[in-house]
Amino acid sequence: MQSLKIKAILRYLMLIVIIVPIVIVGVVGFFSMSGFANSTVEQYARSIGAAQGSVIDQVIGQYERDIYTFSCDEQINSLAGSLTVNEENMAHIEKNFDNVIKRFENDVLNFVITDKSGAVVYDHEGKHSKDKGAFFGFGEIETLGTNQIYLSSIYQTGAEHEYETDIFYIARATQSDPTDASTSRGYVIAVISTSRISELLQNTKFDNGNGYVAVSDGKGMVLGYNNSAIQKADATDLSGIFNSTEKNNENKPIDFAQNGKIGCYGRFTGLTSSNWKWVVVYPAGIASSQILLPILISIAVMLVLGVLCMLIGTKITNTIVAPMNVMIENMKEIKDGDRDKRFEINTKNELHEMAILFNGLLDEVCMSEELHKTISDISDNMLFEWDFAKEHMYVSDNFIERFDINPAECQLANGKFLDKVMTEEYAEQYKRDISTLLKNRTGHSGEYQMLTKAGTVVWFTVRAQCITDRLGEPLRVIGVVTDIDSEKKMELQLSERASYDFLSQLYNRSTFEKELQSEIERNAHSQVGVLFIDVDDFKFINDRFGHSVGDEVIKYVSGCIKQRVKGSGFAGRFGGDEFVLCITDPGQIQDIESLSLDLIDELYSGYHSELANVSINIKASIGIAFSPEHGENGKQVVAAADEAMYFVKKNGKANYHIYQPEDSQMEGLQHTL
Repeated sequence: MQSLKIKAILRYLMLIVIIVPIVIVGVVGFFSMSGFANSTVEQYARSIGAAQGSVIDQVIGQYERDIYTFSCDEQINSLAGSLTVNEENMAHIEKNFDNVIKRFENDVLNFVITDKSGAVVYDHEGKHSKDKGAFFGFGEIETLGTNQIYLSSIYQTGAEHEYETDIFYIARATQSDPTDASTSRGYVIAVISTSRISELLQNTKFDNGNGYVAVSDGKGMVLGYNNSAIQKADATDLSGIFNSTEKNNENKPIDFAQNGKIGCYGRFTGLTSSNWKWVVVYPAGIASSQILLPILISIAVMLVLGVLCMLIGTKITNTIVAPMNVMIENMKEIKDGDRDKRFEINTKNELHEMAILFNGLLDEVCMSEELHKTISDISDNMLFEWDFAKEHMYVSDNFIERFDINPAECQLANGKFLDKVMTEEYAEQYKRDISTLLKNRTGHSGEYQMLTKAGTVVWFTVRAQCITDRLGEPLRVIGVVTDIDSEKKMELQLSERASYDFLSQLYNRSTFEKELQSEIERNAHSQVGVLFIDVDDFKFINDRFGHSVGDEVIKYVSGCIKQRVKGSGFAGRFGGDEFVLCITDPGQIQDIESLSLDLIDELYSGYHSELANVSINIKASIGIAFSPEHGENGKQVVAAADEAMYFVKKNGKANYHIYQPEDSQMEGLQHTL
């Protein structure tokens, strides 16, 4: 069944591989070839236009330099303003004009000077006079810029043509100071033949004369369009382009297509006038003849590729399908539990390499499973794993032997697993820890008390690690449970020993102070009572009866004190014969004076040792202080009780006294704890 599906898919793919490339290559090839041919012609046309524009720039630039020189001449500026110019200076002006006309071999036809209104005040060749009013080459004088170049516009004004050839004008405002426009009194204008520019345009023809370059002054006049002389832009079929006033300071060619012609134009970069532009015009079909051969070649290549694809597809079908069937059958057997099954593909190709790699991975998996099971069997550590994807819980054999638990009943979603075998206190802690583990997707380690099958409570440590997918969602949690009961009990025992005085088995000083401070903080709004007890004349007992009897007396006093604090406080030994009690029960605090008297009486009833044949009536002085009345922290309250005890010492001993602030002022009652 799988073989039939794959074969059908491959056959469909072969048809697609054959048909789609034919269509794609045909369409893409046609447009690519057309685009390439058009681009080639376009780039050629643009290069011609840009090159010719550069040449025309240079030609007109020669004229502009002379005009610029004349515009800065003070005498010419005076003449434009109808001021008096002497004969010598006038002769100098005419000589300069003659030299320019001669140097350019009569391409420069005339020089005209006008005032600011455009009225002619001087005409070098005598073709313009004052009675004709404004200079006929322009329209309204206010449209004349400070430096402009115009093709002849006589067709606009209706004036007579005074020259034998088409002309253009270069006009510049006269300024005695080039940096100050206010010094201008009029305009100096050069009348120049278009013959040189026309000759340059004639030399740019291509495609048997169908392609050519024309020039527009941007003010409605065109030179060279359809190889013609100057004409109005409105008279051409591309008037929209020639009349365009669009600024293109970067000289980027702009495409156009109209009336079967296409082309591009760009602005002259060297001219002081920003309106002049060159225009390349050529037939729209000039590139079509260049794409027939490439299209035929593309179709031939496409057919060859189609045949090759069909042959390759057939070969692939036969090569892939048979080994894949073998792989599918082997996978089914492996999934059913036959871990000894391996892929056997004899064909030397990528599938053969895949089979070798897969067999190697399968061997490693089997070895890993066996190693995992062996380690679990011989280790004291108990292993577990939650697989969220498969909703399966795995536990090692020694885990099931130790605890009464069924993995099938575990709830993987919230980690409720080990809590079933924990004491109530630690079960709640475990649930909080596992919730944090699943929320933060991190690791966890904690110590808990757990109940074994034998019914004993044992300390265990649980270490777990959350493994997530690439999106951060939990995939599985792997953990280890280790028996630490003996180590934990030893730790607790050592901790307990470090907290108690060896002889009296009461809290030592540091532990008592720490516990007292905690008790005061817990009972911030309630009273806590402290009794500071000192055995009177203890040194006399040691000196008379020996240190062994002194130690027994300490134990006796400790025992009496313990009886007073059962369930209502705690006690400690500060060293030597000094003891402290913390009373937390409100009733005992209310009767604390009676409690002190009872303790004094009990101690005085005496210590008796038949072994040592000793009877000793023990006297004790007791100082009493309360929190928060006598101190904000444990050390202050103990210090207050200590001062109260010294008050008793100084006033007859064997009594008790509740701390009063004035006790601290009494001479001789300074004592540092």
